Amino acid sequence: MANTLKTAQNRLSALAQTLTTGGGSEYSFPAFDDLPKVEGMPQGNLWGFFDKDGKKDEVGTINLLTPAVVQGASREISTGEHIQLDWPLHNVQYPGFNRKEFHQKKINFADFSDFTAMDDEVYINTQAGSQWDSLKHFAHQASGTYYNGLTHEQASHADTNGTHNWCQRGGIVGRGVLCDWLSWYEAKKGEAPSPVTRHEIPVDEIIETLKWQGTSLRQGDIMIIRSGYVRWHNNASETDRKSGTRDNSVAIGLQANEKTIRWLYDQHFAAIVGDTVAFEAWPPKFTDGWCLHEWLLVHWGTAIGEMWDLERLSEKCKEMRRYTFFLTSAPLHVKGGIGSPPGAIAIF
Repeated sequence: MANTLKTAQNRLSALAQTLTTGGGSEYSFPAFDDLPKVEGMPQGNLWGFFDKDGKKDEVGTINLLTPAVVQGASREISTGEHIQLDWPLHNVQYPGFNRKEFHQKKINFADFSDFTAMDDEVYINTQAGSQWDSLKHFAHQASGTYYNGLTHEQASHADTNGTHNWCQRGGIVGRGVLCDWLSWYEAKKGEAPSPVTRHEIPVDEIIETLKWQGTSLRQGDIMIIRSGYVRWHNNASETDRKSGTRDNSVAIGLQANEKTIRWLYDQHFAAIVGDTVAFEAWPPKFTDGWCLHEWLLVHWGTAIGEMWDLERLSEKCKEMRRYTFFLTSAPLHVKGGIGSPPGAIAIF
């Protein structure tokens, strides 16, 4: 398998380098069905595409945020208004999956010194609120491998595929696109499904929402989908929050099937973001072979953002009648980091 994988990766890497010479701002991708087969992985695996000079890539589709793409995204700035998209760290009152709650300890220097000053210490689980999933967060379940062939044993001991790679590249900067599915659904169909049910959002409805907004897509966009989970959490009672988060790991999200996978591949997003627990409808159906965490994080190296606060962003997009903006994100610079608050700002 190792030799087969290396051969496929070399073929993809050579293709990517050949087609991006000459100062072009875009990569040219093979069609989904023409991607070189990687043994043990489904058709459509992208390992090796971004490898360079014999070195395995650890950044994934963030590579699509080239200087030309970022410069083009900067033209989205017109008014200078800006909105941070991180939920407050303390906001998830009952984190799911047995994750520990946020905790802040305030340190009063006057208790032990002559200084009048304050420090604080903060505990967070990087998956318990607004977050990025790194390329070593979720494995291909059948093989136990992560992006670009990293094994689970290697991931447990190495820094490979960590969030520090994004930071060393200069963070995540590009054109953000809000797909306000929730507003489209309420305008066209009425009351939206509960975000704490396993409602699957068909990709056809994402396409319809983009048409309704008048939004076109470009390679390297950071796609952001609003489904209503954050709005529900903001308005829910303490009892409902506990029932809908800690007690039941079920949430709305994008439908995972072959049609969704092929559409996502054809768009070549730099990253994918949602306001719900897992971006895709959760829990996934692993036996179907279309788990979006596997396809995005593992097969393509596409970072997933989850539980971003898109409420003010939605209001601003409606007010300005445009759903694209300049987006910056500064993940935590932790070597080998597995997840991170996004530190994300939308600028209009």
